Amino acid sequence: MAKLAKIITPDILGKLKGPGKSHLGIDIGNHTIKIVELRSTPRGMDLVHHAISSTPPGGFQVSVVATQLKEMIQEGRIKNKQAVIGLSGKGVATRRLSLPNIPEEEIQEAVRWQAGELFPFSLGDAMIAFQVLSRDESGSQSKQEVLVAAATREAVMEHVELLHEAGLEPVGLMAEPHAFEQLWRNTNLGEGEEGSIAVLDLGARKTSIHIFHGRELQFSRYVPTSGNAFTMALTGMIRAGEEEIELSSTQAEALKRQHGISSVEDRGKTGEGIPLSQVAVRIRPVLEKLETEISRSFDYYAFQFQGETISRLLLAGGGAQLKGIESFFAERFDVKVGFLDPLAPLIFEDSQAFSEVDAATRPVFTVAVGLSLPLTERFNLLPLDLQPHRKRWSVRAPVAYATLGLLFLFPLGQYVWQSHRQVASLQSAVNIKKTSFEQYKYVFQQYERVKAENSQLEARLAQLPKLDMKVPPLAAALRLISQKIPENMSLTNMNFEKREEGGLAVKLLGLIYGEKEDAFPMLTNFMEELGKAKIFSEVELESAGDQKVHEPAALAFEIGCNLK
Repeated sequence: MAKLAKIITPDILGKLKGPGKSHLGIDIGNHTIKIVELRSTPRGMDLVHHAISSTPPGGFQVSVVATQLKEMIQEGRIKNKQAVIGLSGKGVATRRLSLPNIPEEEIQEAVRWQAGELFPFSLGDAMIAFQVLSRDESGSQSKQEVLVAAATREAVMEHVELLHEAGLEPVGLMAEPHAFEQLWRNTNLGEGEEGSIAVLDLGARKTSIHIFHGRELQFSRYVPTSGNAFTMALTGMIRAGEEEIELSSTQAEALKRQHGISSVEDRGKTGEGIPLSQVAVRIRPVLEKLETEISRSFDYYAFQFQGETISRLLLAGGGAQLKGIESFFAERFDVKVGFLDPLAPLIFEDSQAFSEVDAATRPVFTVAVGLSLPLTERFNLLPLDLQPHRKRWSVRAPVAYATLGLLFLFPLGQYVWQSHRQVASLQSAVNIKKTSFEQYKYVFQQYERVKAENSQLEARLAQLPKLDMKVPPLAAALRLISQKIPENMSLTNMNFEKREEGGLAVKLLGLIYGEKEDAFPMLTNFMEELGKAKIFSEVELESAGDQKVHEPAALAFEIGCNLK
């Protein structure tokens, strides 16, 4: 037997099994639709099909997108009809939750009962998939960290209808973080890495941030700053020497793709004569906003995981093709930055289909590759009654008689099964209630302690002399001014004086840099922004001129207003 075991190698077993079962991974983004089909072979994973096409304009319309999918399948000569599709949009959300250490079969109900308010939609009839990230048995309150994905039934049925209209059979529906998790576990990208690895999926309408430690997904978040924000920043009037050029969104998108992230010191020009420094100035606020959101996510992750640091940053999605994006992130975050190639760790090197995929476009297929890998059932948001049967049994004559006899026992078995299910459900609800009671009991004890301390403080406070002090919202005013002030404007002084009728009189003194012809429009816009704020009134320009201004400043000004 031992000799026979040595002879039967994994390669021979693979050949005996034949070609592995595969399905299509479909990622419908706001900019492009991606399709990937992978198949397991004795040599490893092989790329069977891949396709990419622009997403039809007008938002997610089932009939329109289904038509586009049909065309892609026909043009790619794709025969496989089973598909796993990624879910995204308002009807899908993921949250990291801390729950008591209850059995896994009770987690779904616990999420519905205890975490419903954390999701942007009701979890009453929502589909839920979860992954236990870690468990903590230390301390009196043992808990577990769980990554939960939820989708409304409306969003689920919309995607099921889409696949049916495209002539496909739904095998699974999966939220984007779980598609990344499925990819990560199959590629072993995090093994042997010191620290954590962050993956930025730069899409058209959102950027997703996923952080892995080892083989585990630890953090997932979406931010709205995305590729479209760069395009919108370049859309509109832009100066080209002495002229001004009106760029449409299509022209702005082409300009972004051609030149990417430029430097403000760049002296080059585009084909239309637009200085690249002007392009850099227009997209800089978007870059800084994206950088801020990523930094906050990294800081939150470090806080949650006791100082865990990010050692590497991988870029994926369509935004990863933006020129200069790699060097920008490397400079700002001081980490190793690269591009996530989802196919290279999976496909054997001499695969013909793999060699046809340009390395620069592979990060675009990241989510689709994750969806096309062998499906992890606990991540599947497709309702059980819609999942296809994995095995089809043929009933022969000898079996038919036995089956007929079993049919008489079926009602009894069904009654027992339903009773057992109801008892299990009630027991689960009781356990959840017990856990909640213990938590509330602890909170109530803390409340009583704080209440007693508060009474003592109130008694001591009553003995102190009473002062009538009204502090104007200076912090809010300063924060608002800092948010509204344009990039080429600088405040040199701010004066606050108390008014007899109440509130404060505010004077803002400052300088504007750049071209003189741009100074007054910039000043006017700044005053309009202050006037729109609820805490300012009577915003007026008291003086403006360039007589006492030295280069490089173009204009000095003084604005007066009242702080309510």
